[in-house]
Parts: sequence; C-alpha cells; structure tokens
Amino acid sequence: MQRRQRQTLIAIIAGTIGLALILTIGWFYLKRYRTIGYENSRYGFALKYPAVWSFAENLGGAAAVFVSPKEHALDIFQENVNIVVQDISQNPLGLDQYTATAITQMQAVFGTNLEILDSSPTLIDGREGHQFGFIGKGPDGNFQYLCRWTIVGTSAYQITYTAMESGYPKLLPQAERMMRSFKIRR
Repeated sequence: MQRRQRQTLIAIIAGTIGLALILTIGWFYLKRYRTIGYENSRYGFALKYPAVWSFAENLGGAAAVFVSPKEHALDIFQENVNIVVQDISQNPLGLDQYTATAITQMQAVFGTNLEILDSSPTLIDGREGHQFGFIGKGPDGNFQYLCRWTIVGTSAYQITYTAMESGYPKLLPQAERMMRSFKIRR
C-alpha cells in the first residue's frame, strides 16, 4: 500500500510541476506576443501592435508612431514603426512613379550615406505595394529602415520600421507582424 501511495504522490508532484511550467511558459508567451488592435478612422487604417509597445498619434508628420519599450536604462534608441499617410490628390501618382519619387527623396536626404539593401514589389493588405530596405549612415550611428508603401485612391500609405543597425534584427519579426496586420479601411 505504501508503494502505491508513494507512486501517487510522485505523480501528483510531477503533474503539479508540469502544470506550473506550462502556465509560466504561457504567461511569458502572452506577455511577449499579445497584441492590441489600433484603428485610425481619420486616415482609414488599422493594425495590431505588441501590447508592450506604446503609441502616439499625429507626431512629426506621422499619423501614428508605435515605439518599442526600452530594453535597459542605457538604451539610447527605441525601435519604432510609423505610419505616414500622404494626400497625393494635387499630384496623383501611380505606384511606380511614387516609388521612384520616394527613393529619389531618400537618396537626396542621405546622399552617399544611403546603402540600399532591398527594393522590391510587395503586398500590403492584398494590394500592390513596394518594399524598400536601407541603411542610413550618420554621425550618431547607422540606422536601418524597412519601408513599405501602397497607394489607394489619392492617398499613399507608408509604413516604416526604424532601428539602430545593430539592433535591427531583434525586433524585425514584431515589426513585420505589424506590417502584415496593416489594413486599409477605405
């Protein structure tokens, strides 16, 4: 009888440890991957962003800016994803023309400090778009960017992930999930 009680006790302890382990892993997973829905009715778009990120609207010309949390006290740059919506009704452009103009503007801003990594077609919310990845070299360090844009009617929607070059890969999966969740409501 004692042997059976001991086996039962061991099974209960193992089950309790297993349950605690599963709950702990689930909690960390939810904390890291839980998303919040964001909708901007003024500009007609929606997306999901990581719950641990913060956001601001109408900041520096962007309709919305989503900012990653600081990793530590000495974190000098917080990675971000911003959405810019441009009214192009005064100068309507097709996607190819808009792409050429956007890249020319970035080349003018960064000059010889621009290193193009990618320029290719992509889909944004099932619509034709363009992806442009580059490194902008500067006196305060190198920043890496992933820009995606599309045109709907007389509006150009541009989504940009920005990070210091050294930290770019770490939050790229979260930024890409945000970009994939981007929906245009017009």
